Amino acid sequence: MINFRSGAVVLTLILALILALILALTGGITMANAQDKPPLLGTPSDSRHEQTPSSSTGNVPIPPSPGAGMAPTLPGQISPLTPGRPSSGIQQNSSKNAVTAVATARKAKAYLTPGNVWIKTGPRGETEVKAAITYNGTAVAVLHFNPQDGSLLPLGMHPVIFGINPPLETIKRTLPPIVGGLEVLNGAEYRQPENAWIIPLAYEGMIVAHLKVYADGIHIVPDYPVNQEMQSYGR
Repeated sequence: MINFRSGAVVLTLILALILALILALTGGITMANAQDKPPLLGTPSDSRHEQTPSSSTGNVPIPPSPGAGMAPTLPGQISPLTPGRPSSGIQQNSSKNAVTAVATARKAKAYLTPGNVWIKTGPRGETEVKAAITYNGTAVAVLHFNPQDGSLLPLGMHPVIFGINPPLETIKRTLPPIVGGLEVLNGAEYRQPENAWIIPLAYEGMIVAHLKVYADGIHIVPDYPVNQEMQSYGR
């Protein structure tokens, strides 16, 4: 009887140690994943991403908050540089930062989530259907859908359709697998006025959206006009 009880105690201790080890490993993985998540521009970031002159990415300054030191503009407009303001010097590391920006977009892809869907009237009165791709609850890209059948559209294709009720429920059902199936392409375009890298997102062979990364290659940039539309029209 004594041996049986001793064996039971030992077994209990072993199981407790195994459970503690599993919890410790799981917690470590979760913490590592959280630290690996790219910061969103304009929000407090992990100190690991704070750049210094001696850091591996070179003399890249911390990005300012949107609009800092610039004249106010309307939503969606590009803020002009303050007269006499020196260049950031980021362009000196353009090739390295492009590679970093693509890597950042690929890390961020795991955290992209489907946002709201909305209907909007185009410039000619046509019906447009859009859906946001969100990151930390903020729109960072937009998808376009055919208002007639709810199919996903490649960038540049704009069907002109009037007076139709788009199949919103169908689009909402297909949106999660579409966002989950996005592919981050291996290349980045630099847009000087926006001081950001533009990384294309593809789905089933079509380029359907762009993800924007700040010039330092580290911070994800919100899509401010899309975020405003999502908040105004999103369902």
